[in-house]
Amino acid sequence: MKAHRATLLLTAAASLISVAYPATAQVPDGVVINILRECAKIDDPTARLACYDNNIRQAGGTPSAAAPASAPRGGPAPVAPAPTQSFGLEQVPTPRAAPSPSARVDEIQARVASVSAREPGIYLVTMEDGAQWLFSEGVGQQFRLPRRGDTIEIERGSLGSFLMRIDRQRAVPVRRIR
Repeated sequence: MKAHRATLLLTAAASLISVAYPATAQVPDGVVINILRECAKIDDPTARLACYDNNIRQAGGTPSAAAPASAPRGGPAPVAPAPTQSFGLEQVPTPRAAPSPSARVDEIQARVASVSAREPGIYLVTMEDGAQWLFSEGVGQQFRLPRRGDTIEIERGSLGSFLMRIDRQRAVPVRRIR
């Protein structure tokens, strides 16, 4: 009940902020900080997350986007990877910023630089752009592996999975490791 009451209070506060500060105006940082402090007081994790998400949206942010990496002192600002270079990177645990949802690509084609066996039926495929994809399931001896210079297709599967197509063979589940 306490969490529900706090959520209602914060939703009302967020509504007032959106009326007081039109979408074109910047919400003062102090107001956002106070709202986030109030969200932190909510015990229920789901309600607390909803409070953060709703209030960040009201303040003009996007809750699912990772914070951008800061530029090294005196160095250039980091450049977001091209859509084909970032395809599948959400699986790779790195400090890189995730690509924005609007830049989501559902399928890519890439050229193979090398293929190496990890264990029987499991292969690591390295692309010319440096991306590495590991077979998640083993393939039989009849499966024709790609060769250097071959073009393969990788598409999004269900539940965050990826499928690699080599020629007209069955798709192989893969995961990006680099």
